Amino acid sequence: MRFYESTLLISACLLVAASCNQTQGPEAVDNYKGLVINEVSVHEETADAESWVEIYNSGSEAVKLDGVGLFVTDEYFNGREIASPTGVLEPGARLVLSTVDESLYTGVSSDAPFELRLGTKEIATDTFVRDDITPEALTERGSWQRIPDGGQEWKKLPYASPDRPNEVFDVDATKPTAIWAWSSHIASMSADNYASLKNLYSLGYRHILLNYAAFHPNSKRKTIEFMRVAEDMGWTIHAWLQCFYNGGWENPIDDANNKYKEEVFERIRNNARRYIEEFGVKGLHLDYIRFGGTAYKHNPSAEVNAVGAVNRCCREIREVADSFGAGIVTSAALMPEPSSTQYYGQSPALMGQYIHILMPMIYRYSYHLSDASCKSVANWFADNSGGAKMWSGIQTYMGNDSSVTPMDADALRKDINIFMDTRGTGIVLFRYGLGTFPDVNDLN
Repeated sequence: MRFYESTLLISACLLVAASCNQTQGPEAVDNYKGLVINEVSVHEETADAESWVEIYNSGSEAVKLDGVGLFVTDEYFNGREIASPTGVLEPGARLVLSTVDESLYTGVSSDAPFELRLGTKEIATDTFVRDDITPEALTERGSWQRIPDGGQEWKKLPYASPDRPNEVFDVDATKPTAIWAWSSHIASMSADNYASLKNLYSLGYRHILLNYAAFHPNSKRKTIEFMRVAEDMGWTIHAWLQCFYNGGWENPIDDANNKYKEEVFERIRNNARRYIEEFGVKGLHLDYIRFGGTAYKHNPSAEVNAVGAVNRCCREIREVADSFGAGIVTSAALMPEPSSTQYYGQSPALMGQYIHILMPMIYRYSYHLSDASCKSVANWFADNSGGAKMWSGIQTYMGNDSSVTPMDADALRKDINIFMDTRGTGIVLFRYGLGTFPDVNDLN
């Protein structure tokens, strides 16, 4: 063996021996066990799009956040730290990191692959990989959510729940008390730090059917801010659609050619989808889902007719709602005359096969109905709803639409009691801004 070869061998043995005699360093410890990425709502960083990530402590002990980071890997960044939270997160508590308050340093595009990693540079406490959930981008107000909080299942939903429990919307878990409201009512409901909205919620009202004008692009920022506040309180916001009315009655049937007007149904579908994707509504309420007293004039064949047009619209809107897999509820305003197919094309039994909640407008003072007549009409609709729930539409004023006398709380509560003493399961008040609303917390 040559001298230099011998020297190398001896050196190698010494190095191995030294290595074997070294004390091994401690393994890195995860100090943030229990913390999970619980909800993700990220968008390109623009003036209109907030990006935020909710961190949740799913463990049984408080966790000190100092030293933990949130890192992103996407088409722009390779493990860049985009949040450095501090403080202590108690068990079951949430922390929302947002580009609005700059606790999240940058937005992230949801329409391209990305990964979020929570932990330190050495250890990943939790990760979120977009393409492991779905390659589809988020809707404008949507989010990816663990269902339930801290669980293993992720769902992509068109509505978000920052700093609130994650859950798929279930209308049956809400109180069946609703109010029709115009877009102009947002101003008064929002005044004085939302005093009116808070008061109505304290009285037991839970659903707002908000007129379609509130969802015009020019009103978008104001409406979304209103919805955020309302949702934080516990309200459910439904978009109140105009179906066969578009500045005037719109016949959905091409009578001369014995076919439906596809552009009419496309307009309604597109509006419904936009209200979900851009505003995150949890309900679609169909108004003017009828003919204006002329249904009998538009029945060119057994295949194309007024009842068929109404039912097709109901079916297609239900399909739009169900396509999001988010429990979005559908409802429809009906004329209060039983068996109204001849004039309005409305068959409750057929509509109820698609619509979750039928809302006949049983306006007793417009139709001069007695207490007994109110109950009879309500029971008829409840018994002929095609399996749908039935919530009675109730006036909050006496007189007709051109000369109204707002009702006081006692008188309105008396009417509510009449309708709740029927086989209907809920009430819808027409309308906000007229009458003094009574306490309905006792209604189930």
